[in-house]
This record gives sequence, C-alpha cells and structure tokens, in this order.
Amino acid sequence: MIRNRVALQQKLHFMKMNLANLIGMREGMQVLDVGCGEGTFTTCVAKLVGETGKVVAIDITEEYLKEMNGNLERYNVKHLVKFAKADAAELSAILIPQSFDAAVSYRLVEELTQPEKLSKIIAEMAKSLRKNGKAALIELSTKTRNVAEENLIRLHRDIGGDYFPAPEEILMYMKDAGLTKVHVKTVETEIWYSSTVFLKGAGGQDEIWTEFKEKIIEDLWPSVKQYGMKYPSINIFLGQKPQIEVDTSAKNMGNLNQYLNLSKPGIFLQFSKVTGFREFLPGRGPSAHVLEELERCV
Repeated sequence: MIRNRVALQQKLHFMKMNLANLIGMREGMQVLDVGCGEGTFTTCVAKLVGETGKVVAIDITEEYLKEMNGNLERYNVKHLVKFAKADAAELSAILIPQSFDAAVSYRLVEELTQPEKLSKIIAEMAKSLRKNGKAALIELSTKTRNVAEENLIRLHRDIGGDYFPAPEEILMYMKDAGLTKVHVKTVETEIWYSSTVFLKGAGGQDEIWTEFKEKIIEDLWPSVKQYGMKYPSINIFLGQKPQIEVDTSAKNMGNLNQYLNLSKPGIFLQFSKVTGFREFLPGRGPSAHVLEELERCV
C-alpha cells in the first residue's frame, strides 16, 4: 500500500505511460488529446511521440493550464505540446478534419457535465483522424473487485456526480462515428494507497474537493480509513478510422509553426491536411501573412 503522495504520483505516471504505450503512441505521431486537464496524460503521450511528433491538447477551460505547463516542463516536453481552449463537441470549428494519427482522451467521459454531448465528442474525435488513425478513450471501470476500489468509484460517481456510462454505450457511439475494429481492452491496476494519502490530497482528479469535503468525510471517510483507496481496472475503448477516399488537393501546405503565437488571446490552432498549422482568429479569419504562405505552398 502506498503511504506518501510522491510515491502515488510516481505510480500514476508510470501507469499512464504504460497506457499511452498500450494505445499505440509512437515516435513521430501527431496526436490530439481531448480534455487534457492538468496534462498528466498529455505528458506521457508527448514523451512517446518524441521530438519528431506533436501533441495538440484541447480543454474547454484554461483553469488547469498552469498545472499543465508545470507537468510538461517537469518532463521536458512543453515544446512538443500546443494547447487550445475549445469545446470537445465542436472540434471542427478549430481543426481541419483528417489531421491526426491518433485522437485520445484520459478520463474525459466521467468529467462530462453534459453527457448528451458524448456521441458528438466521439464523432468529432473520429473526424479529426487520418485514414487508419487510432481513437482511444481511457476510463475507469466501475466493476470493482474490493471495497478499496469501490471507495474510489463512490468518490466520483456518488459524491462528485461523475458520469459513468455503460461500456456498450461508448462502443456504440464509436461505431456510429464510422470507426472500425471497435473494442474495449481492460487493464488491471495495482495502485492502492492509504487513507492518510487520500486525506492529505491524492492529487489530480482524485482530490478531496472543497465543495464535497463535508459529504466525503461523512459518507466515505469511515470506509477509506478502514480499507484505503485503490484504482479499479481501466477500460480502454479503441477504434480505427477506415481507409476511405480523402481529398488530396492540398499538396503541401508547409509547416507554419512560425506563425503560431498561443499567448495571444483568441488564437486557436488549426492543422493542415499535411503537417502544417495556421492561425485562426475568431471573427476575423486567417491573417494575411498566413494566407500568403498558403497560396505559395499549394
């Protein structure tokens, strides 16, 4: 049993690295990470795609951007990741379809405040993929094997009000989005930590949230004190974009990284159909110098 927070964070990092490897993250890939939050999984993806790869991390809020940047800097991968604030159900507004080798998410579904958007989110993730591109959604399994695992699920489902749809529902939405080879892979975990670690703050998504602290202490603490907390099995929902006819009219749009400046408010990323980026200013359209570069390349 893990008895200090640092050891827990290390275990979680190793688990996420393993998950990123299992879903096929490889050197040179361009990956879309949807619902990046504090970027703990983004970091692992970036590590695996390496210097020749790129990760675009999407979240609906900038609330955790400081924590995300800290995690990226800690593992020396900040230069490989670009962040954009966007609604996961409206990715087409900022991303050109068929731009990524993989579209992934880590515990995004449980955090949805509008569960009715799940089918649209999965459809948007699928739309972002190149032919043969991979889609992977990683979620906690609610099929618990002991009280410690049930404690963690209760924290999120019963107290936090998180969303845990049936696996069959996620698989159905993936098929509806046109993905093939759709299936779920279950990975066992052995991350079991003490009540002391939980009380001091497990970190990330498994914190004692201030607004629920009283309810946690009243309803959950007695069980956690006796049995601790344990990660349940992890469900990995996998699918692949089929080989379909794609528009190849954009021969070479070049690499427009030089025109990106994400520090400016309102500027979002948009991938070219090859490897390039271009600026997108809501309400104004692409800037003049970007349009000139596009005309020169195609």
